[in-house]
Amino acid sequence: MKKLFVIIAILFSYSLGSNYSEGFKLYKQAKKEFRKGNKNKAQTLFLKAKEKFEINKHSAQSIAKLAELYCNGWGVEKDTIKAKDYLNQAKKLGLSFISNRCLKNIQ
Repeated sequence: MKKLFVIIAILFSYSLGSNYSEGFKLYKQAKKEFRKGNKNKAQTLFLKAKEKFEINKHSAQSIAKLAELYCNGWGVEKDTIKAKDYLNQAKKLGLSFISNRCLKNIQ
């Protein structure tokens, strides 16, 4: 029984990590499309990335990316209050570095 619990815990951890990875890939694609001027495609990709990050809310990285999306209005309606809340949650989970200009401004 103990082995089964360990296997389930490992699989669960892996699936959460893969959601962040998938979300980050979508996020990078979205930023690339945004820079090209394909804003509708970028917004769709940002929204899909947001869904992946929301699954992984125990991760400081995922929460920081959610903060960034809300701070910039990427794939969601811009909401600096929500962005601040997410940023504070990420800090509580150990986030130590912020590279996004918008998040630096609301700190």
